[in-house]
Amino acid sequence: MGCHLVTKEWVDNHWSLILWKMIGMACLEPEKIAKKWSWDEVMRQLHMRYQRELAGSSRPALRLITTQDAPPSGPIVLCISNIFWTDEHIDDAGQSVPAHPELEITDGWYRLRAKVDESLARAARNKVLRTGRKIACSGARLDSSKKDPMEILEAYDSVRLILSGNSTHLASWHTSLGFQSTPFVATLRSLTPDGGGVPLLDLIITNIYPIAFIEFITLSTGEIIREGPRIEKDEAIEEARWQAKRTREAAKLQESLEKRLDKLESFADRLDHIAGGFNPSAEESPPDNLDNLVDELEDSEDPTSILSTVPKDNAGWLALLLRKKCETDRNHISEQVDRELATSFTPRQVRNFRVLCIKDARIARRPSTRTAQLTVWDAMSMQNDDGGGPAGSFRVGQRYLVSNLIPTQQSAWMGLEPGSEVYLSTKRDSKWRLIS
Repeated sequence: MGCHLVTKEWVDNHWSLILWKMIGMACLEPEKIAKKWSWDEVMRQLHMRYQRELAGSSRPALRLITTQDAPPSGPIVLCISNIFWTDEHIDDAGQSVPAHPELEITDGWYRLRAKVDESLARAARNKVLRTGRKIACSGARLDSSKKDPMEILEAYDSVRLILSGNSTHLASWHTSLGFQSTPFVATLRSLTPDGGGVPLLDLIITNIYPIAFIEFITLSTGEIIREGPRIEKDEAIEEARWQAKRTREAAKLQESLEKRLDKLESFADRLDHIAGGFNPSAEESPPDNLDNLVDELEDSEDPTSILSTVPKDNAGWLALLLRKKCETDRNHISEQVDRELATSFTPRQVRNFRVLCIKDARIARRPSTRTAQLTVWDAMSMQNDDGGGPAGSFRVGQRYLVSNLIPTQQSAWMGLEPGSEVYLSTKRDSKWRLIS
């Protein structure tokens, strides 16, 4: 057949996956597959894969991921080709640890292993996830023992995909494997508190709470504590109190700096008196040791003793240098005050947030029984797409696509009963797109 680019490893991989696919089709539609269940059909499909991948340079999804030519986080549909289980055991605390699964997944062309979180492990124990099921994933991560890209046939034992429950759902049996052109949208019904991040949610706002503020304070021990939440009025009072305190501190620092400069200028006056009408020519230059003498004068507890030892020839130069330094420092006194405040009076660490009550916008397949409280961090810095209000404002009834959310208050999550409520929060990389 002239397929000079193939290797034995490539043939073994594709031979087994072609047979596995044909067996599945035979179980689904035995009367249709009977005509194709032949050596010629297997060879035809094998040759088609050669022409498409090796001769045509069209690489499948998992190969693109392991060679790091495509991110693993994109929407992708995979099939579970096997499940490996750890043994159930007793941990150091004497608690029984159930068996945990590791999936073998395939894009129809290659296979790779996948680590799963506890929510997906429960699905596997309950037989929701089993061999042959297709799963749709978003936000997957790559776990590799090597930093460098790897060819897929070499990556099976050292590369893993990391999947989480809130980023994974079952796909229909007829869905094409591989990367998908549109992102997957989660629903509140499908989420679990321990299922990790939510890649994308289509939501409608049903209620809006006022802006609130939380202050993060770092103690001398390094521990960070929270104060709040505060309503906008109370935060304005707290900010005004802090600004007033900072202004008083800045005034003290400026007064201290002014006194220091006045002191240096008085030294310059005394040195002028010692020099007795000093007037150097343009060709003359100051001695080399005067910079060190200026530093000694500033730091000394007894500057008079230093001034009394300055020779008459150097006194005029030192006075000139002191006056020049005072002039420069006075022109930049505000910058000096700001630098001092940056270390002695650190800015407040305050974040604003707003809580929105939301519901699912997509309920075509199943009625939604859940609502959620969504904490929107840094809401005041958000820009409205419709220009219908100030930054950070929302309206009841607005519909958004929101990416990268995380579950919060996990112990407070309710089940799927009518009226149940769950809790979510935005992240710094959350994105909002107004739909209507």
